[in-house]
Amino acid sequence: MREDFIHYLWKFKKLSGLQLRTTKHQLVVIKNLGHHNHHSGPDFFNAQVEIDGQLWAGNVEMHVKSSDWYKHGHDDDPAYDNVILHVVWKHDAEITRRSEIDIPVLEVSTYVPDDAILTYTKLFAYKNDQFINCEKLIHQVDSFQVDMWLEKVYIQRLEQRYQRIEKSLKQNNNDWEATFFQMLARSFGTKVNADAFEQIATAMDQSVVRKLAADAFQLESVLMGLLGLLDTPREDRYFSLLEKEFAFAKAKFQLKPIPTDLKFFRLRPANYPTIRLSQLAMLYHRNPMLLAQVILAKSKAEISAVFDVKAAKYWDTHHVFDKQTESREKVLTQSFIDLLIINCIVPIKFAYARHHGKDNTDELLGIISDIPMEKNTITQGFKKLIGIKTALESQAVLQLKPNYCEQNLCLKCDIGVRLMSGQ
Repeated sequence: MREDFIHYLWKFKKLSGLQLRTTKHQLVVIKNLGHHNHHSGPDFFNAQVEIDGQLWAGNVEMHVKSSDWYKHGHDDDPAYDNVILHVVWKHDAEITRRSEIDIPVLEVSTYVPDDAILTYTKLFAYKNDQFINCEKLIHQVDSFQVDMWLEKVYIQRLEQRYQRIEKSLKQNNNDWEATFFQMLARSFGTKVNADAFEQIATAMDQSVVRKLAADAFQLESVLMGLLGLLDTPREDRYFSLLEKEFAFAKAKFQLKPIPTDLKFFRLRPANYPTIRLSQLAMLYHRNPMLLAQVILAKSKAEISAVFDVKAAKYWDTHHVFDKQTESREKVLTQSFIDLLIINCIVPIKFAYARHHGKDNTDELLGIISDIPMEKNTITQGFKKLIGIKTALESQAVLQLKPNYCEQNLCLKCDIGVRLMSGQ
């Protein structure tokens, strides 16, 4: 048995209305469940419980065994002086406050229906070959309820991103343009080169970026030069021009290259750093007010139009310097733009609105729902179970799996609670 099951019984009123008695046979009537505390201290604050006709107001603590009170050091902790009831699964020891006054104990194991225990046991009968605890039960939950939970979890994911963006914003002295540039550069670096791309974006003052962006070639030369792509001499005219331009800009703006280890190995040519940096430079050249355009965009189509750019013409016939390829424009594909929307655009729009006291959740849910689901091990696993299709759902399960499923927090998950409730 786990403590969260006792929390579930209390929080969802599975004990309310029953003829409850303490281990000393005192009649217990739950008047007010209190507020669930997810931080340190007693489990439920400001509860009201009538014990043998006397109304008590205070906190309620829960454990699997009564003796856990001493095991966790609560008998010597002033935070637990106001505990009015100790709710346990198994009573194996009398407990007291620091003042050595006894605390009433409610042993709940005798009050729980067998079917609830059976469902709980099935939920946590985890086997190594299972994807998630409830994979054999989840089909019992109504699809509408699953959808509502996934939407809630996705918003939790955005809230976490908001906190990280706020931290970055503070480091950038509340410069939204700089914060956005760093996020966008990281996304252009894809998973393999994200850190390196973010490093150079962080190292560049935004006023310098704006000046360089007036000339796409100059901004491209600086981005490549700072990342060391112009360090090794090449017999290539375009390379020579970039090298010369970077030398000029480096001196003019006192720029310092960043030691990085860019990776090309196992990347698709379309994701080579050379191509992505040229596209990023062109994007900022084409859209001097890029953040404002992103904030004002209300749909996937409007955002995609802003990102309708391609790398410099040289890259039509190259992926790297010196090696010519078949001619093909290096445009930002819709699939790549979709990833930018998921990982950068929606989070920055959410954070910007939240920072300014506005709510654009419905707009963002519409945008993210218009994007196909991402494909990876986790999303494919959930697709087999609940048939996810959109990026909203795939982002939600990417939040759900590590933060709920893998932590065995089934009774903090709406799906787990529905299964326990038989609804």
